[in-house]
Amino acid sequence: MKTTSSAGRIEGRTIVGIALMLLAIALFSCLNGSVKWLTQDFDPLMVVWARNVGAFAFMLVAFFPKYGFTLFRPKRPMAQLIRGIFLLGSSMLYFFGLSFMDMATGAAIQLTGPLMVTALSVPLLGEQVGWRRWIAVIIGFVGALIIIRPGFDMRWAALLFLASASCSTFYAITTRYLSNYDNPATAATVAAAVGVIVITPVVPFFWQTPSGILPISLFLLVGVLAGLGHFLLTSAYGYAGASTLAPFSYAHLLGATLIGLIVFDDFPDIWTCVGASIIVAAGLYVAHRERLKIRDEAVSREMKSH
Repeated sequence: MKTTSSAGRIEGRTIVGIALMLLAIALFSCLNGSVKWLTQDFDPLMVVWARNVGAFAFMLVAFFPKYGFTLFRPKRPMAQLIRGIFLLGSSMLYFFGLSFMDMATGAAIQLTGPLMVTALSVPLLGEQVGWRRWIAVIIGFVGALIIIRPGFDMRWAALLFLASASCSTFYAITTRYLSNYDNPATAATVAAAVGVIVITPVVPFFWQTPSGILPISLFLLVGVLAGLGHFLLTSAYGYAGASTLAPFSYAHLLGATLIGLIVFDDFPDIWTCVGASIIVAAGLYVAHRERLKIRDEAVSREMKSH
């Protein structure tokens, strides 16, 4: 009975983690839809600024009552600063990309991020990656090339999304490293603060005063969606492991496609669909192999303990 009860609790926590993950992805899809709408009339830097200010305000409301000023005392301040710059770069490049291209293309190319993390975890984190995952990584990047189409028909704006995914990769790797030193609340708050500090001085040069209920509401909304989305994403990893949640991150592509179709009447062309399918398949296989690796390591530790 005890074993069954324990298994039930574990399964229940996993379900909660998956639900939080899917909710966070839904919020991020709405965030990107709001960003694309705003960048049609406003400079993307203004939208990036609003996203960071709103997220920072949300973090203060959510975390300051519990942690106080310790939120601003990371154990690795320089590393947290670099991490915040990577997040800012990722957001800025992605928002600029959305001002030129459809949401589904951006989401598809952004999904190369986990593949980059797998590749770079070898030299930067000293992790081991087997030949099967290396092949999946290579195949995934072939999918990205199909979307970008280097050559005479090259989609130059797609490179913004690829650069954004690269920044996200280094953001994820530094997050893995810093998880051994700082709690998620401190990491999230400092990252948002870095964005506010870096962007605020240059915003006056690009400022356009929004008029009307819709643009003002969307500017307020992007910050709330970003802050709440990252809070839910962080909470999800407290209930379920990364290898369990990784496959569900690909729901972002579905959300981006639906919002792009309903709101902007955009639908990805056939080559984008082919490339996206290859990226998703490669990413899911990498997540599957990593899950097997974690399981085998757990079994090995258990056998050694006996």
